[in-house]
Amino acid sequence: MKKLFVTGIIYICLFILLVAGIYNLGKNFNENIVQSDEVAVTAEDIPNDSIQNTKVPEKETNKIETDKIETDKMEDKVVIKGDISEDVTPFNYNTTADKYLLDLCYAGLCKMKDRKCISKNVSNVYNKKKDITTFRIALDEEAENVSGHKITADDLLFNYYLRADTGYTADGGISALPVVGMKEYRYGTKNIASVKKKISKKLKNPDKRTAFLIRRHIIRPVLEKEYEWVCSLYKQETYDYITDKYPRKKDLFVYFFAYGTNYKTKGKTAEKVISDVIKSYGSDYNKLGKVTGENYKKQAEGIALNVIQSDKKFKFRTRNISGIKKLDDYTISIDVKGNRKPGYINRLGSMYIVSMESWGNEALFNGKDQFGFKRGKAGNIIKGKKISEDETGNYKIQEIIDGVYTLGKREGK
Repeated sequence: MKKLFVTGIIYICLFILLVAGIYNLGKNFNENIVQSDEVAVTAEDIPNDSIQNTKVPEKETNKIETDKIETDKMEDKVVIKGDISEDVTPFNYNTTADKYLLDLCYAGLCKMKDRKCISKNVSNVYNKKKDITTFRIALDEEAENVSGHKITADDLLFNYYLRADTGYTADGGISALPVVGMKEYRYGTKNIASVKKKISKKLKNPDKRTAFLIRRHIIRPVLEKEYEWVCSLYKQETYDYITDKYPRKKDLFVYFFAYGTNYKTKGKTAEKVISDVIKSYGSDYNKLGKVTGENYKKQAEGIALNVIQSDKKFKFRTRNISGIKKLDDYTISIDVKGNRKPGYINRLGSMYIVSMESWGNEALFNGKDQFGFKRGKAGNIIKGKKISEDETGNYKIQEIIDGVYTLGKREGK
């Protein structure tokens, strides 16, 4: 009886092991199938006939530009050889080389690779009753700009108000963030609905000024960047199927962005082609959006709002952003709607900090209703200076020769 009992136990154990083995085998088999499916389809599998008026190739310009960047690092010196834009500033940047250069030259609020951090402490508290999260940013009191002046809370206010201004059309804007009082400040009044009606009317039938600004700040820059993207396709074998069909870059650009217009490039330079394609859109940002797959409505609304506020009859009834406050010389607080995690500071602080001393007008700053520039005129600041004239980080540009930037470390850093 004892022998039969032991034998039964052995059979049960063997059965359990057998079932476990079959289960693991099936699991591994399924995992292998899933992994295979993930890489089964490539761009080369897409037939050319399926390409219509949409950009099938994914934009991989960042990858290409990264490959182009060459840096020679020596003690206290960095040499950047890459595609650095001629108009690169802390507000305008296009290539990875631009970003690399700016990360070295300019400080940021939060810790990021190769970028100097000027905050010593950031805290956040959520008020459940008001449904508002308050971020408190304390600056490092030793942080300086390139001229040796301290970076203070006033500099932070200048940077935030500059990027919240209706005249700001560059990168890194914060106007879309749910900062308390942001919308009221942008519209200049608490009666936002009335201003929105004016914006809608102006965009439906744009006047000369509005149409000009839409062409200048939306149509032209978008299409110029798209031409750079088209050029990048010729450096990737993945897209040979389309670049072989259009061996000239200007022809491929026309295929994508002047589709169905019968536009001929023969005898025309690339610059002429780009200019003609830009003109063909006029101020129709919706048409551009259909071709690029992007939505430019908010940008257009910002431009229309700026035009409306430029009218001498318009009165600003909201003087500041109620959710951004200066607590002391080195501390500010920002109120954001909703329950936000600590990491949200990366969105609030995603900007290069420039000094008001170098970029703004200290005579136009009082911290209450003036913030270092004339309201609605932020565009005059961001286009009026180049990076070579001001740096706010560990490095300072020593020389620029044929697009090669040489940076040297500041003394004592």
